[in-house]
Amino acid sequence: MEQPPSAPMRPCPQCATACATDHQYCPGCGFPVGAIGTENDDPLVGRTLPGGYQILDLLSVGGMGRVYRSEQRALARTVAVKVIHPHLLADENSIVRFMTEARAASKLNHPNSVSVIDFGKTEEGSPYLVMEYLRGKDLARVAYEQGPLPFKRIVDVLLQVLAALIEAHEIDIVHRDLKPENILLEPMRRGGDFVKVVDYGLAKLKTDSEAANVTMPGIVCGTPDYMAPEQGRGDDIDGRADLYAVGVILFQLLTGRLPFEAESPTQVVMMHLSVPVPDPRQVAPERDIPDIFVEIVHKALAKERADRYQDGQEFADALTAGLEEAQSVPPAPLMSMLPGKVVECPVCTASVPMARFCFECGARLPVKSERPAPAEPVELPLPLLGREDDLDWLEDRRNQASGLLCGGRIVGESGAGKTRLVNEFLDRSERAGDIVVRTGPDPYWAEVAYFALRRAVSALLGDSSIPDKNRWTNADTSASRGLDELFAGRVSSNDRRSPAERRSDLGDALRWALKDCRDRNSKKRIIMAIDDLHRVDGSSRTAFADCLGDPPAVEALFIACHTPGLDPGWGAQHATRVIGGLAAPIVTRVLKTSRPSESLQALNDAGTRGVPALYLEQVIRFLQDGGTQPPTRLADLIAQRISTLDPAERKVLQALGVLGDEAEVDSIKRLVGKSLDVSMTLVSLGAAGMIEENGTIVSLSHPLFREIILVATPAEVRRELHAGAVRVYEECEAPIEALAVHAYHAQDSFEALMLLEQVADRAMARGDLPAAVSSLRRGLTTAREEIYRGEIDDPMRAVSIFGRKLGDALTLAGDFSDASGVLREALDMTGPAGVERAHLLGSLAQVAHARLDSEDALKYLDDAIEVAKKCKSGELLANLTTKRVAWTP
Repeated sequence: MEQPPSAPMRPCPQCATACATDHQYCPGCGFPVGAIGTENDDPLVGRTLPGGYQILDLLSVGGMGRVYRSEQRALARTVAVKVIHPHLLADENSIVRFMTEARAASKLNHPNSVSVIDFGKTEEGSPYLVMEYLRGKDLARVAYEQGPLPFKRIVDVLLQVLAALIEAHEIDIVHRDLKPENILLEPMRRGGDFVKVVDYGLAKLKTDSEAANVTMPGIVCGTPDYMAPEQGRGDDIDGRADLYAVGVILFQLLTGRLPFEAESPTQVVMMHLSVPVPDPRQVAPERDIPDIFVEIVHKALAKERADRYQDGQEFADALTAGLEEAQSVPPAPLMSMLPGKVVECPVCTASVPMARFCFECGARLPVKSERPAPAEPVELPLPLLGREDDLDWLEDRRNQASGLLCGGRIVGESGAGKTRLVNEFLDRSERAGDIVVRTGPDPYWAEVAYFALRRAVSALLGDSSIPDKNRWTNADTSASRGLDELFAGRVSSNDRRSPAERRSDLGDALRWALKDCRDRNSKKRIIMAIDDLHRVDGSSRTAFADCLGDPPAVEALFIACHTPGLDPGWGAQHATRVIGGLAAPIVTRVLKTSRPSESLQALNDAGTRGVPALYLEQVIRFLQDGGTQPPTRLADLIAQRISTLDPAERKVLQALGVLGDEAEVDSIKRLVGKSLDVSMTLVSLGAAGMIEENGTIVSLSHPLFREIILVATPAEVRRELHAGAVRVYEECEAPIEALAVHAYHAQDSFEALMLLEQVADRAMARGDLPAAVSSLRRGLTTAREEIYRGEIDDPMRAVSIFGRKLGDALTLAGDFSDASGVLREALDMTGPAGVERAHLLGSLAQVAHARLDSEDALKYLDDAIEVAKKCKSGELLANLTTKRVAWTP
């Protein structure tokens, strides 16, 4: 019999269980998947927004906008994107309110508040904001599905809500629309809930005296059922209005009803203004509500705000004390039967309600625990698993390094275990007597010039600091020039070497250092490991490639790790090993004491790719933290672990993410402030496997942690941390590349433009086109933003200068289409006359000439010459005229 075709499947956005497209609810977690939009339902689905956020599907629709499940493509991380309704775009006040939400929420940095990590506008001009993706259920749904909640759970949830509000109120942010639908709960494995307060959509920045009055006099914002009297009157409000809403939620959770209900919202608002609050004990006598909770409700719902709790901490203290008092009262006797549960008696086989004894025969009934038995802990860190063949491959490459330098690359996705594998190989090689040299990207991730090469050569010379120039007096002229440049800092202004000559000298410097190391160490084999080659600065990468292309007669092996997609120019003769994740049987064996069916939905999705080694470790830690239903993707899993850290841990981790690896403890303290105990917080982060300490130096345990921390930190918090990093690194004379990157992210436009231009000029001088293009793009982006921000004089000129330099660099790199587009944009922003216009026309002529388009090249050149004549720029005119003669057929 022919089988009917299987229904199309899609993952549940909450638990990743495969659901048929005709399912209305997820069979795994109950999420209403039927309400999610598809590609045919919404024009934004499938699009990618600025910042690399790809819209996957529609999650919900609210009064202000539509919320989508999206993917941050660079990290394969799930985020939520909220886009304002198109029909509200004509309403300027709605747009202001929406952007105010973004600015306000991006200052929030508490684990119990949703993080807003980015915001902007779509190509059509619709404002959007990007938030962390949450997988829990809202409080309204939990209360509906689970019935009256225990008093202890009510207090625990509201204490977390108040903790979020305390931080918000301290920075003068009022939520204004707090209700159960805006409180999300995620159950924890160890019991209890993790709470997130969401949708600060009506938040108001009280301190911004120049901002538009987004609520407008007389316009009431909020939900009437939870609205404080002063909010209902349209008066100015403060944080005590949010605390009133918490009081309403407390009343509702205690009694199962709202304090005021009527046929119209206006009537409800009037009742909040004038009608006394009902006694919760009379509303729900069956709940036996303790008197202390009644007192708390009445104080929280006082008509005059001066009579209420004055801040969130006072309210939280009252709830904590109230719970302690309520729990001090002896509990009522336990019922002998549990309603709603039916079991089969093992003696008489009767179906009877679950109780201690069968009411038919009196036999004792088996009682199954609702909570699973605790799993045996897995010892961390995990040993190297399933890499025997990869180690054999590395050993084979080692044996091939006989009398001549050769190379090998380990390629895999972030988290696959590349570095762990190579470190195991290096430890074995070192025990066998090889000389081991380790290098990698700069700790700032700023592509600091020569960083990896400098560290490698220093290690080859047996010096951890900057070697003395006398150390290479026996080097040949070319190698000596390269070593001078490598360790002398800036190149002299009298240096007339071309970029190609400087590149050649650096390659010779590395070859000489390899020979010197061999000669000093009885001709032992040298193994150099280059970690994260994709992050290494271009000049260092080029030197490694050049050395392999023309290898010295040295018994040595270069081993590099990097992610897919990089061509380092090593040549096909230097083998590559692609590694995937761990096989499912290995993962299952490790997790056998942790109930893998409960832990790893990812096992079902791994296929031939396997499970990333880092994912396995993070799942174990996630479960040990008390989490349930771990996300199926590594980036989401790490992000979820970070989101549940306490405020101190969160702030220290964010500071580390901005400062980079090898950060000094004192630098961390400067960024987070004196109020935090940084030393104790580092101990707890170390126990969580998120950082590594070496004396006073601290690094994150994996590069992926830093990537996720940087993108998950609320936007305004991230900007302020980068501004702090600029001050820290200016004092310690950090490389100019690091200062430029931090100034750019701190939105210090004047400083950023100045530094980025210097970095680009230096990169061009040494022939590192990718580094020059990267810096110039950042400069152009900053200049464009300044057109609207207005913090620097003449931003149009900055756009013109950076556009021209970027166009020239792209032309040299062979990217003619991008170069032409950038130069044309800059030309459109330049006046009809002037030296800068002549320069831009000359640059466009160069693009056309490189494309072999002689007609356009001469046309642009003639226009440039005409403008240069009018502005009487003699030197420029001479250069253009010379070029015109050379290009004339």
